[in-house]
Amino acid sequence: MDPKRSERGATAVMMAFTVFLLIGASAIAVDIAAIWLDRSADQKVTDSAAAAGVLEAVINDGQSACETALAYVAVNSDEIASIDDSGCATAFSASCTSGQALTVTSGRYQITVTYPVEDSDPLMTSGIVGASPQALHQDDGDECERVAVEMRSTRDSFFAQVLGFNQGTTTVHTVATTHTGTGQPPINLLVLDRHGCEAVKVRGNGGIIVDAVIAEDNMGNPTDLVEGIIAADSDGSVGCVTGGVIAVEGTGSRLRADGPEGCAGQTGTHSVGSYTAGEGCGKIQTFAPGTPGCAPVLNLPACSPGSGGANPPNPVATPLPQPYTRERADHRWNCFADYTWLSANPGTVSWATDPLTTANEQNINPCTQGTPDYIYQLINAVGQTGLPTGLGSWSTWTGLGHACNLNPGTAITVTGNVVIDCPNFTVRRSVTITGNAVFNGNVSVTSGSGHFFVGNSLGAPGWAFFRGGTLVKDAQAQLTLNYTMVYMSKTSRVQLSGGTGSLTWVSPDSGDFDDLALWSDSPLDHFWAGQASLRMEGVFFMPIAKAFYSGTSSQNQTEAQWIADKLEASGGAALVVTPSVGRSLSFGGPQTTLIR
Repeated sequence: MDPKRSERGATAVMMAFTVFLLIGASAIAVDIAAIWLDRSADQKVTDSAAAAGVLEAVINDGQSACETALAYVAVNSDEIASIDDSGCATAFSASCTSGQALTVTSGRYQITVTYPVEDSDPLMTSGIVGASPQALHQDDGDECERVAVEMRSTRDSFFAQVLGFNQGTTTVHTVATTHTGTGQPPINLLVLDRHGCEAVKVRGNGGIIVDAVIAEDNMGNPTDLVEGIIAADSDGSVGCVTGGVIAVEGTGSRLRADGPEGCAGQTGTHSVGSYTAGEGCGKIQTFAPGTPGCAPVLNLPACSPGSGGANPPNPVATPLPQPYTRERADHRWNCFADYTWLSANPGTVSWATDPLTTANEQNINPCTQGTPDYIYQLINAVGQTGLPTGLGSWSTWTGLGHACNLNPGTAITVTGNVVIDCPNFTVRRSVTITGNAVFNGNVSVTSGSGHFFVGNSLGAPGWAFFRGGTLVKDAQAQLTLNYTMVYMSKTSRVQLSGGTGSLTWVSPDSGDFDDLALWSDSPLDHFWAGQASLRMEGVFFMPIAKAFYSGTSSQNQTEAQWIADKLEASGGAALVVTPSVGRSLSFGGPQTTLIR
């Protein structure tokens, strides 16, 4: 055999094999590129779907999260026209329950929605190929604040089939979490009634004005003005036949929200700090349909017909996108992982407050901030009778030799924590408690000589706890609650008369109850009134009580944030509500973050 012919044959075989390898490598490269393009496109789809789904989870429930996430997959995927989401209803219960997930198939895709996403779920590892496992971080939130969307895509090979590779598969996932927006301006006045009418009512020449709020930077320096806001959660679904959620009766009555000057509906100006506020440049919002406007047309159930007459709410009422609920306050000061039933304290606090249920607590989402249940810890430590336990040294009022009925006379000062063990405690002289206080019954501060002062000077902001009874202050008396949080049990209430006296009620500025002036678990009506001297600062939280404000003349400005079930104002004065940004709850909308 000719050696040269043999070499040419071997060369031809090697060239053919090399060409085959080059074609195979090119085929694999083309197919790999197609798969990676798939993966990139799918990742964008899961990002948008998880982000949309988690918002629905925290606002509504798992079913809504599932349906929304699948809808986003269909909208953002080039190959998926529609997805059957009927399985969401059975896969996800109304509550955040471990193990809930749904997988659906559409063409070459398998899509899985998971809610909640537990810490131990493999989805909580990194979603990036080749990345090391990602450790849990405090910003990952709680499992009930996380939704995951996973897409598994199978693609037939274009060229690599010649090498026996018929298909390529990619799997991508995104886990999104959400948390309360911060740094947003506070809502000056929030009314929590979910379904009733006349939730915000002004009559008898009374007035409610929420002023523009001074915004601050991270250092607490003023930056500009932001709009004052009145918000009503009610959808107006119960009994709103003749009266709407917002009711302003009489031409002399006023309901107004102010903001930065220059709005189209501005009716006047005034100074707020070094800034100029435009009257009527804020927001009045209600969740009930019927907005915008309140007068002169029929706007039920949002507004009573012709509400305000010749002086309607200013500005016109506009839609509230979703109820705010009491959730922010609970998450700040009474944090629980489950609000549908307070299993952590069965039967131990029923004397002070009703159990939190879905019906009366407005579907509070699980608390995930890691804050303890400060309010319930205090209730359990104080107890229904006797001396508080685990809260330092305590004395009783009568044990210190003091009478329950104090006529005018020598001033009394008690240094330390004291239980006022009186069914009726009447103050007609100067009485000072420089410590924490527990009240077993009614407290009445009366006459021009009555001045009751409670303020903890023992090294930390304090609190006053009402096991029962009513806190009464008459027109001439003085009441000072200095850097003190007041807790009202379900059989307690506030009843403050207006007049020539003074009211100073300032929340703690640090500690467990920082910024909280009043937490009331009472369904009883609470009464407030104008004073010759009035200072209120902090959050006044009355979620199941109706707050009444009355005055006789002028205006009473407060740096308080009011949160109540309902609010009614009457009389010749206006309550002006201007909370400080640094001393109030922020109601910024939920913010979404992609974490895996």
